[in-house]
Amino acid sequence: MIAMKLNVVTTTGTVPVTISPKVQVEFERHYKLGIAKAFSDDLKMEHIYFLAWKAMAHVGKTTATFDAWLDDVIDVEMDSDDSAPLAPTP
Repeated sequence: MIAMKLNVVTTTGTVPVTISPKVQVEFERHYKLGIAKAFSDDLKMEHIYFLAWKAMAHVGKTTATFDAWLDDVIDVEMDSDDSAPLAPTP
């Protein structure tokens, strides 16, 4: 599992979001690609933006469609402390 936090910088401010298991599954269903594989083999900026949009929608921070939401996004920053996969158990 990948624990991830993002900071979404929009035209109105910065919104910190956590990528929940539900958002991870929605990503995998939408792209038909495992999130771990997407981040190791074929990362596209759209993947990060989609995760940020879904996470914001799940906590009620946006009701916009994905494309409309993108119009207000300046940047999405990965929190370096939480963006790596969890350490394997010994």
